[in-house]
Amino acid sequence: YFTAAQKIGVAVADDPTGPFVDSGKPLVNFKPEGVKGGQEIDPEVFFDPISKKSYLYWGNGYMAVAELNKDMVSINPKTMRVLTPDKTFREGATVFYRNGLYYFLWSEDDTRSENYRVRYGTSKLPLGPIEVPQNNLVIAKKAEDGIYGTGHNSILQIPGKDEWYIVYHRFNRPAGIHMGSPAGFHREVCIDKMEFNADGSIKQVIPTLNGIQPIK
Repeated sequence: YFTAAQKIGVAVADDPTGPFVDSGKPLVNFKPEGVKGGQEIDPEVFFDPISKKSYLYWGNGYMAVAELNKDMVSINPKTMRVLTPDKTFREGATVFYRNGLYYFLWSEDDTRSENYRVRYGTSKLPLGPIEVPQNNLVIAKKAEDGIYGTGHNSILQIPGKDEWYIVYHRFNRPAGIHMGSPAGFHREVCIDKMEFNADGSIKQVIPTLNGIQPIK
């Protein structure tokens, strides 16, 4: 699933390494009903371990979702809805499931901003509604270490373990912060550990320069 010309496409292969064949038509090239601004970008596919259904999330300026049909290259329009959690939502939705809750993460601000960062909300269903905690910042810049623009993330879980990691991008170090807006397109991919409080809330991740140790 990919973005091209502010539309979402899909390509298929018989092997994870390809070669991939484009479906030949956009999967999403429209705005959901009631949405007037934003862009159709940043697709995210989530397989729900409870319902065994797959969902496509997307959007810049709004968050939309629709259930994917079993062919995985088309959506069920009857399930489409807008889930925009609050005014901090910009783009880059990602979803995961843990201990009875669905976690929705998104990027706030703009990829060209040093304040690009990640927030989250939760729901009891993959189709929402999303509840936004008062303290919902997941990761943000750490200026004293020259870390800026920490946004647009994915989440990894070590199979069979309650062990989680956040993958995100930041401005290229050390030159990025001096580039102005172009810094948002000179990025490097990072990974840090993500942990939870006893009540299920996400502890704010402090971005590091070392990342993580090799996973055994």
